[in-house]
Amino acid sequence: MIKEFIGTGKTIEEATQNAKLQLNAPETADVHVEIITMPEKKKFFGLIGGCDAKVKVSYDDGKKEKKPEAPKKSVEKKASAPKKPAQKKQEVKEKPVQAPKADKPEEKISEKDIDLDYACAYLKTMIEGLKVENPKITAKVADGTVEMNIECEDYGIIIGRRGETLDSLQYLTSLAIKNVTNKYVRVTLNVGDYRAKREETLKALATKNANYVARSGRRYSFEPMNPYERRIIHTAVQEIEGVTSRSIGSGMDRRVLIEPEGGVKHPYRNDRRGGRRPASPKAPVDANREKKVDRADIPKFGKIQVNKDND
Repeated sequence: MIKEFIGTGKTIEEATQNAKLQLNAPETADVHVEIITMPEKKKFFGLIGGCDAKVKVSYDDGKKEKKPEAPKKSVEKKASAPKKPAQKKQEVKEKPVQAPKADKPEEKISEKDIDLDYACAYLKTMIEGLKVENPKITAKVADGTVEMNIECEDYGIIIGRRGETLDSLQYLTSLAIKNVTNKYVRVTLNVGDYRAKREETLKALATKNANYVARSGRRYSFEPMNPYERRIIHTAVQEIEGVTSRSIGSGMDRRVLIEPEGGVKHPYRNDRRGGRRPASPKAPVDANREKKVDRADIPKFGKIQVNKDND
């Protein structure tokens, strides 16, 4: 019978050791180790993301698993029940069906429900921690969303690689507002019209690569993106005929894959490949043919005559 346990830890070695302690296998046992999840480090000052390693260990103790025997059913002859007199069927009156109650519309958050000054001060403290001087932050509530805009001299530090720093600041700000209001509040953080420019770039990339997939019949995979950017890609791909899109991967490696609707086409194989061609066979040589011989008595050039005019 195979026994198995799953252990976790900050490293693969630590997770394996914890799993083996729970397994309690003998020293001579052949223990099989299977890695389920690799460890990931936390990002942005160790506050976001990251996960422990997860390992499964198992071994066969050589014992056969006992199957429970099914109890034998005793067959008893049932006595025939006396026939009951036929009863008149009672008419069942149907109760009137009540119409379902309409769902209450969600209450939209207004500026009265949120302390925007606190949100701006919290965000400013984090930005100054990135060595950005004198950032100007404005905030407003529109359609139940807190829209915050940052103005500073160096946008690159706040945006980060592929917008990761900006997304982290946005996430932490939404958590701070939630802790104060005890409500989920959607926060959008923008700096220098980065969101609008990024959206235009993603739409152009989605259209270009979707047309490539429709034309070539091959798949195309984007780089890992956050849920907001993946949503932009999916929306743009829906406008292209003959292709579909779906998200693959997990965690920080989740990305968008574009593929043709009818499946991937097998690439056409061209057997006429480049390279040196085989030499054509030479014509047979006639053995009786007279060989050409160079003669020394024949001048190379003909006689040249020069006509002189008589004076």
